[in-house]
Amino acid sequence: MKIILWFMVLWFPIALFGQRVEMRFQIKDANTQENLTGVTVRYDKTGTRSNLNGIALIKTNEGVHEFIFSYTGYETLTLKLDIKQKQEEIQIQLKPVTKELNITTVSGSRFEKRISEEITSIEVIKPATILSRADNSLDDALQRVPGVDVIDNQVNIRGGSGWSYGAGSRVLVLVDDMPMLTGDAADAKWDFLPLENCEQIEVLKGASSALYGSSALNGVINFRTGFAKSKPHTKIMLYNGLYGNPPDKSWAWWGKQQPGFQGGYLMHAQKFGQLDVVFGSAWFSEDSYLQGDLNRRARGNLNLRYRFKKIQGLTVGINANVQKNKSQTFFFWQPDSIHGDRFLQPFGGLEDTSTTINKNNGFRGNIDPYLTFYARNGGRHTLRTRWFRSNNSIPEKKQSSIADTYFGEYQYQQSIESYNPLLNKLNIVLGWVNSFSNVNGLLYGSHKVFNSAPYLQLEKKFNRLWTTLGARYEINQVDSYKVEKRPVFRAGANYELTKYMFLRASYGQGYRYPSVAERFVETNFGAASVFKNVDLTSETGWSSEIGLKTAYKINSWLGFIDIAGFWMEYKNMMEFNFGFFPPEGSNPYKIDSVQYYLEHFVGFKSINVGRSRINGIDISIMGQGKIIRTVTGRFVFGYTYMNPVLVNPDSNILRNVSGPTHTLKYRYRNSVKMDMELSWKRITWGNTFLYNSFMQNVDETFEATKPKENPIGGSLFQIGTGLPTSVHAFRQKYYKGSFVWDTRLAYQFTPQVKASFIIRNALNTIYAERPALIGPLRNFTLQLLYDM
Repeated sequence: MKIILWFMVLWFPIALFGQRVEMRFQIKDANTQENLTGVTVRYDKTGTRSNLNGIALIKTNEGVHEFIFSYTGYETLTLKLDIKQKQEEIQIQLKPVTKELNITTVSGSRFEKRISEEITSIEVIKPATILSRADNSLDDALQRVPGVDVIDNQVNIRGGSGWSYGAGSRVLVLVDDMPMLTGDAADAKWDFLPLENCEQIEVLKGASSALYGSSALNGVINFRTGFAKSKPHTKIMLYNGLYGNPPDKSWAWWGKQQPGFQGGYLMHAQKFGQLDVVFGSAWFSEDSYLQGDLNRRARGNLNLRYRFKKIQGLTVGINANVQKNKSQTFFFWQPDSIHGDRFLQPFGGLEDTSTTINKNNGFRGNIDPYLTFYARNGGRHTLRTRWFRSNNSIPEKKQSSIADTYFGEYQYQQSIESYNPLLNKLNIVLGWVNSFSNVNGLLYGSHKVFNSAPYLQLEKKFNRLWTTLGARYEINQVDSYKVEKRPVFRAGANYELTKYMFLRASYGQGYRYPSVAERFVETNFGAASVFKNVDLTSETGWSSEIGLKTAYKINSWLGFIDIAGFWMEYKNMMEFNFGFFPPEGSNPYKIDSVQYYLEHFVGFKSINVGRSRINGIDISIMGQGKIIRTVTGRFVFGYTYMNPVLVNPDSNILRNVSGPTHTLKYRYRNSVKMDMELSWKRITWGNTFLYNSFMQNVDETFEATKPKENPIGGSLFQIGTGLPTSVHAFRQKYYKGSFVWDTRLAYQFTPQVKASFIIRNALNTIYAERPALIGPLRNFTLQLLYDM
């Protein structure tokens, strides 16, 4: 009797509902036949996601079922299938949506989402854009992004930071979702990033510390490398360029041998069964228009990814990138450049004992092992690790340093598709990050920096409304100093007003822990000294935004318009200021040598400058379509207005600002950027226009505009170096801002071969990125590309 009862218990549900069947969907892109990872499959009031092989495994009963396949950037597919016990693999092909509003990003939420559904402003740079302009370093490409400026290698978004002598960054740079800032100066090495293997670059505007931690105070730049597709892909690019003469030929120091540059790269990607391989290399050589400034570098990189067949959903991989570089960096022009004839020559000349030229034999390298596992319930487990070394060898100036950073992150993602309204369209991201940096060198001394941070983000969609809540708990320590702990939060919403119009609002807290360089640097650069500040405190702040993104269609033209108003507040903002910093126990009043004062008591030091506020508007417009039947065009336009001000600054802060206003140093109030391109048959003609308004305030030290308020600042700097006179004269002459026009012409010889001729700064505009440094003169580049 018991046997009969057990038989009924086990087999009655099967008789009633049918036998359980395991099904296998192979999901691909309908155009490229590439496997699609992370496709959501909904069925029977539940759901799952496809793994890295594009396979979704499910279990259901025999009979007719409805399956819904959805993926960001693709049309949703609904199928009714009659499931039988012996079910073969089912091929599913999704059609991509080509509209610009369906560009997908991962930086804004750690999930792939349409850019129009994000809660903050995001700009996307595609590799074709970088190629068309012959950019050889990422900072060149970023200069053309609306709302983004790079001032002497230091990036800022919407005026969130200025120029801080290469130390510290309020914008976090990621490569494949992992930080790529050096362990000592916490700065980005733009020429180290492998442009030859660039899949997409995402620029996230606004505080993102809740997602990414310290240094994401002002935003995030995520550089995503690519993987092998179904067909092998080879790309080879070579270029050669020359700098032209300045408008006043008396500035030219080079005689008959024009300064110039050359370089190139190659990349090959291919699948070998379950193994994906991408390798590349790049090289660059430049003798600059700035005397003594040169750059030599060679880079090699490799991406390997293995997708297990027997363990469904498991993928392991390793990425590596190494670069050797030799550089000489121009810092200040000659102090007697008031008439312009020595703007392009270095302060202190070229002799090792006096020059301000920095000579560096450097090395950069990273190795990134990782593991990803897609569970049957659609959850994704990711373990990312990185070793990153930055080695600067500058023995002549006793500024050498080596920084090793070890990074590890575990992350779990779950996207829930359910008929339960509370759980449906719920995305969960949680994880824990740990990093350790070991810094050694003459420039900073020896230091150890530790960071740990758990984080959680929840996203929920209610019909047309996306909502986001995120939190992170930052733990930081340097050496044996006190452990610093701080929570940061983030919230936002995006509402779909119409099919192609989205309204968004967000608020995010920001946080930045001082870098080793800002706290412990002790050096001089020929003109003045730099002092350490071990008591420097962390920056905090918040960023908010309200934005509207809408698509438009005018005849054959499609595009979008994005308008955002932003407001940022910072406390304890860290900036280098020039001042009088006598060491403890010293008596500076017994010293009568100006040079001794400059070397031992007066110089630059990173300090907390109090509260600051930055607000404004950011407008982006994009379009593409036909002008006439055989001519197509596209354009990107951006305008940013910023109001960056110090809030209730004290007299010590104000006397270090060159102008009479409270405007933050090294910011532009107005910025206009536009790129347009026309294509006819095999010919493409493109133009880039960049305008920045006059930089109202710099360090008072460089202009000596306040001799009464700051007698030991600019005045003493003038006596010791002579620089402020020339800087002030230059800023008085070039006070209307800068307008730079680049133009390019390309011809497609075959589907694989294209030649381009690019002229940068075609009008030969004279401008300074920061005091005592002239921006690039007109230059000409010939580029040849093979892409198959």
